[in-house]
Amino acid sequence: MTTVLRICDNGHERIVPASAELVERVFAPEAAIADGTEITVADGERWLAALAVGAQGSPGEFLLSGAAGEIATASGQAARSDTLRRFREFLLRRDG
Repeated sequence: MTTVLRICDNGHERIVPASAELVERVFAPEAAIADGTEITVADGERWLAALAVGAQGSPGEFLLSGAAGEIATASGQAARSDTLRRFREFLLRRDG
């Protein structure tokens, strides 16, 4: 199954194959992410979503949620660096 990255921003949705390089670009410190943007990585029944809810660079910039089938794997607010780390870990579990 292909791991996909979905970005939904202001009514525009883009779904592309996920890669570590793309995730790095999306969550780069200088990347502008508008409030309300949803970024999701999914692989079968596993998924991780980040919803932009706070000021750029703030400790609560994103609201994270995720699951592996019926089991919740992430929830709560997170800074951009922590969000990027969790997306990297998601991709590593796919590759490793």
